[in-house]
Amino acid sequence: MKKLLVSSLLLVSGYSVAHEPYVAPVAYTTQQTQVAIISGYAEEALNSEYALKDAKFEITAPNQEKSTVVADTRLGSASVFDLKLPEAGTYQVQTKASYPLKYVQDQKQWKMFFDMPADQAPAKAERDFVIPADLNSKNIKPVEITREWTLLTYVSKDKHSPVQVSTAPVQVEFFTHPNELKANQRAKIKVTKAQKALANAEVVIRAKGATDKQGIRLKTAADGSAELLFPKTGEYLIEVSEAVDLRQKPGNQFYSMISVAVN
Repeated sequence: MKKLLVSSLLLVSGYSVAHEPYVAPVAYTTQQTQVAIISGYAEEALNSEYALKDAKFEITAPNQEKSTVVADTRLGSASVFDLKLPEAGTYQVQTKASYPLKYVQDQKQWKMFFDMPADQAPAKAERDFVIPADLNSKNIKPVEITREWTLLTYVSKDKHSPVQVSTAPVQVEFFTHPNELKANQRAKIKVTKAQKALANAEVVIRAKGATDKQGIRLKTAADGSAELLFPKTGEYLIEVSEAVDLRQKPGNQFYSMISVAVN
């Protein structure tokens, strides 16, 4: 279904909401003086298909000094830049991406709305969005919202040093250093929003190359905590967001997307 969704929405928007953005280094730990950072939109986790355009990346050095880098977007498939590593310790890389979405109410549930012909869309039973042909009313007034992603990753040169909780709307605190995660060892996180624990936040863990349907799903407890368990070594994308009640009128949606390497 997602492949059909991609083909259809490319005609509308340039990329599909089935594709989610991320940022990741080619090496999470290194002794080098610089490392390449790749970002983009991907349906398969960490496998960029479309470049992340016009993104500015905030770099937080081990001494907590901040700087800004603009990625090279001449490639169609990915955005890239060199992260300079002048000192030992852990560097945090952060940026944001956003996309406007429209929702309409259909049978007492709010669903994404795309203004596209019926012959370009899968059957209604095969998709989680609606089109004009699905609705009885000709006077459709969608609710417009913004979906915003905060993209994060961490690079350690020579050693690991403490990292600060990001300034994302949905904040994720690691109790294990994000560059010291181990396969089959539980790692605790705490999710907050506006300095308050975020209960029932949705957490999706995807190994590199995995689609959304192949992700491991869990929810945070009342205190905002969750335990992550990575089944094997490799790269993973961790997606954290508020739970969405489709019975309620939608508001802006916030996601944190964190790429990590698991040893």
